[in-house]
Amino acid sequence: MSVVEKLVNWLGRTVEFAMTGRSEYQFTTSEFQTARTIDGSVQARMAMDELVEDLDTWFQIKLAWPVFLELKHPPGIGWKASLYHTEGNMGRYTPQELGERRGHEVLVAPGLPRPRFRSILAHELVHAYQHEKKILTKNIALREGMARWVEYHVLSRAGAHEEARRLLKIKHYMFGKAIKSVLEHEKNHGLEKTLAWLHEQD
Repeated sequence: MSVVEKLVNWLGRTVEFAMTGRSEYQFTTSEFQTARTIDGSVQARMAMDELVEDLDTWFQIKLAWPVFLELKHPPGIGWKASLYHTEGNMGRYTPQELGERRGHEVLVAPGLPRPRFRSILAHELVHAYQHEKKILTKNIALREGMARWVEYHVLSRAGAHEEARRLLKIKHYMFGKAIKSVLEHEKNHGLEKTLAWLHEQD
């Protein structure tokens, strides 16, 4: 049971007990977990909770700072983005640092199919991880290549192979070359050593 589900159950039982003297309320989130598209904040949060566990298991990517996820179309950043990602801007990461208070703001477009939502969110969470760990701070190409590489794996593991292959057709020369170089390194050295290699680059 997710944190969101536990909270909703607790609130429901508290209200029910206050009104009836009984506390049998049970909220089920199965409809959210099986929905094909992510259309609401509860769905988005649940999908993120699952993804965070997957990123830790698959890539040892774990965030220490809180993530503020909003289901919202990111503001456009110009026509150049469409040159290297034909679907435009579906996600955006922005670090939030106010003195000692640090966190990650992530925007992801609503209404996306679940595998695409998870892959875009994974991409942005990788950027959050890079910011926290201060890795690839100068190597813009590999920074984006690492995020696309994780995105590629998330899609592949979900069986969205056609979507994954589209990432290999990125038109932008630098970013397109970067994801291919990461995949090539993984092919030759394995996933674990590729992660170590990415941490050493800058």
